[in-house]
Amino acid sequence: MEDSEPQSQLPEDHTGHSSRSGTIDPSESVTGVAIVFGIIGAVVGIVATILTADASGGLEWIACCIIGVLAGGSAGIVIGGLFGAIFGVLRGVTVPTLRHPER
Repeated sequence: MEDSEPQSQLPEDHTGHSSRSGTIDPSESVTGVAIVFGIIGAVVGIVATILTADASGGLEWIACCIIGVLAGGSAGIVIGGLFGAIFGVLRGVTVPTLRHPER
């Protein structure tokens, strides 16, 4: 059975993508954007906790702030990973497939 699916050809010089091209590895974009959004989410979480928490003692404030940082940071990582995946797929690297005519 022949493979009827269209496949991309290797570049003529067989060097692939250079490091100077405008392509991004999707895993790098997911990680990078998730880290940035995670930090932003942690800051938003701590600010929201400080503004809305009803704590009376110092240990209660610390516990509430830790929970706010963890909640905001994890939400930021999830949202950042989503946006990073979308960005990586739209602008990512496409690995060329090899054609094997002897099959």
